[in-house]
Amino acid sequence: MTEKLFDDSTLIEFDAVVTGCDKVKNGYEITLDRSAFFPEGGGQQGDRGMIGDTYVLDTFERAGEVIHICSAFIEVGKRVHGVVDKNIRLRRMQNHSGEHLLMAFIHKMLGYDNVGFRVGSAGAMLDLNGVISHEQLRQCEQQANEAIAEDLPVTISYPDSEELKKLTYRSKLDMTENVRLVTIEEIDVCACCAPHVSSTGKIGLIKVLSLENYKGGTRVYIACGLDALDVFRNRSCSIYKISTMLSAKPDMAEVYVERLLEENIRLKKQIAETERQRAEEITNSIKNDDRKSFCIFTKGLSRDVMREIANRAVLMTDGITGVFGEENNGFGYVIASENVPLRSVAGEINAALDGKGGGSDKMIQGSVRAYRERIEKYFSTL
Repeated sequence: MTEKLFDDSTLIEFDAVVTGCDKVKNGYEITLDRSAFFPEGGGQQGDRGMIGDTYVLDTFERAGEVIHICSAFIEVGKRVHGVVDKNIRLRRMQNHSGEHLLMAFIHKMLGYDNVGFRVGSAGAMLDLNGVISHEQLRQCEQQANEAIAEDLPVTISYPDSEELKKLTYRSKLDMTENVRLVTIEEIDVCACCAPHVSSTGKIGLIKVLSLENYKGGTRVYIACGLDALDVFRNRSCSIYKISTMLSAKPDMAEVYVERLLEENIRLKKQIAETERQRAEEITNSIKNDDRKSFCIFTKGLSRDVMREIANRAVLMTDGITGVFGEENNGFGYVIASENVPLRSVAGEINAALDGKGGGSDKMIQGSVRAYRERIEKYFSTL
């Protein structure tokens, strides 16, 4: 079994002897007599880094052995120097310790447990077995960040079975031995196998990003420490760009966007009314006393309005009517008929006009690349 060194979360460099090296599909599975690489567990991904000159792409545990997925072969028996990627380790610890701290206050307020957890590449996700409101979560977030400011100690312990009976602690599993407890002084005790920061101050910051209903409970997304900084930096950059486009101060961007949305709604209503009037003019101008098939050409009208025109124009023919709207490289179309089963002739129409589309027996829609003259000639033969 691998001697596991990651209880000391600050240890990122170590020396070891290679005990195994097997070729696998995604590289080489290398085992060491001792390792500071944390294998995947408890919702936290495995560490990455270097063993000698070889990249460690991932780590996991199998039968007590830490398996290092490496990019190249390393000879068994060779003495090597391992280096854990400090930045990745720190970010994951910040998110994991941050989750413990936030969950402590959620559990205290509502009695909920975390029934699902995953540290991702830019934050963490946790699933609560109950519904929490935005305001309740905001309160817990505030308390957690106040605890960060107090820089409380975070310690690791392995109590025996007798000690465990006397302790109250949070745990996803019902365990009675070999339990590893992570304690945040005066706030939380939780069973966990992962490395954590040594004090709450090293979490830096906890920020709730979003929450959603999930399987009768709540799924919460958070970012802590350096990941939270990245989120804020990216969002601040976006807000700055938006405010620059709006010629507004960043803290006024929301007001200006609301005004734009209101103006957009007003313009959409105005456009819809203009299109309605245009559709009325087009249908009122149609003369088709012989009730033959005919087509209409439009420009700048939506498909909804084209369908409205087609629904009215089809009453003026015993054949079919087509409404064609100018588009890039051709025309969009809405073709309707009360008497011709359009679904069965759609292929013929598309072939004749170099188009594609379909629909029901009463109406088909699509687009064609044929010129106007060709379309008019085709409809004159129907």
